[in-house]
Amino acid sequence: MAAAQVEDEAKQLPFERSNSCESVGSCSDGSPKEGEEGEDPVMKATREVLEAVQAICDAVAEEHNGMQAIRGLSQQAQSLAEHAHRTAREHRRRRKNRQSFHEFASMLSEEVVEAAEEYKQEGIRKVEEFQKEAAEYAERTVRKARSMIEDHFLIDEAFRMLGPLAQDANFSRDVHDWFNLVALVPVIIFNFANFSCPDPFFCGIPSGKASLPSLWTGQLWEAFWWTTFAYFAIDLLFVISLPNCVRSPRVIIGHHVATILYIMVPKRQPKFAWLMGCCMTVEVNTWFLIARRSFNKLGEKPFTPGVSLLKSLRLALVSVSFYVSWFAIRIAFYPFLFISIVAEWYHHWGEVGTPFNSLLMTPIIQLILMCMNFKWTVDLLRSKLKSHGKSKGL
Repeated sequence: MAAAQVEDEAKQLPFERSNSCESVGSCSDGSPKEGEEGEDPVMKATREVLEAVQAICDAVAEEHNGMQAIRGLSQQAQSLAEHAHRTAREHRRRRKNRQSFHEFASMLSEEVVEAAEEYKQEGIRKVEEFQKEAAEYAERTVRKARSMIEDHFLIDEAFRMLGPLAQDANFSRDVHDWFNLVALVPVIIFNFANFSCPDPFFCGIPSGKASLPSLWTGQLWEAFWWTTFAYFAIDLLFVISLPNCVRSPRVIIGHHVATILYIMVPKRQPKFAWLMGCCMTVEVNTWFLIARRSFNKLGEKPFTPGVSLLKSLRLALVSVSFYVSWFAIRIAFYPFLFISIVAEWYHHWGEVGTPFNSLLMTPIIQLILMCMNFKWTVDLLRSKLKSHGKSKGL
């Protein structure tokens, strides 16, 4: 009972600053006490300890307080100090947990950024690989689509023309080439025998003195048609029987079938025979194309060491004739002929009263042939330009 009374007295003692305990009182700066709601728990606990110690100092300063009262105040101060220590430790633990969570969040965000960067780099690498594969596939696709000029010129992987193509041993091809060189001669002769040319300057066509139909005489028409038909029929059977005699058998077969159908129009209607004669002028270029290959199986370049002068002159003459006839007939004459064919089809339309007449297929086939000629010409020029302007031989 006495101890409890002492503690009650200690609690009722005034907590005032005393001059006798300046060393402890100096810890308080006289500012207003922080008892407001929301005060920091550590500050509150340390403030209570400070007040308890201050009370002890005041009790000691007053002589009427006994040892029991002072002892009670000391026990109260000890309890408050322990409470302040626990509060500080708990506050430190919570603060450390908050700091750990912040560090974890920062580390997680850094990992997310690194992962995103890795995915980004991986995506870029995949796109680059896809683009490279697509380019390689496109190049392989283009290389598989052989051009006709690759059958007659030495073309490297970059599509540069390196010169004449050296021919490997192929007996069926040699026989086929010589058959064409022989069989095309009467076809060409009979064809030009059916034309007249009164004016030496392009037969008077530029001046308007003549037209393509007016130049056709047809005096050897039957001989010309049957010779042409026999040539294409035999050559078609040759390619079907021995497809290795040419490098592109499907193209040759398709071309010959279309040509045979084409020449059936003037056979049924001889007034259109001049169309066949004009179209067959391209066989002059075909003859030089085959001769260029047959006369130079080794792929030699004219006027180079090891090639005789006579052979060089022969190779140069055939090569120049090939290029001249190519551009003169396939590039210049065929587009002009296409205009004449369309005009003749339109005129025939007026005669029969319908556009779906026997000449309908002629402008279509002529247009297809023109497109093929232009495509081959582009390939020819592209391969020449890719050779960097260096002389690669005719």
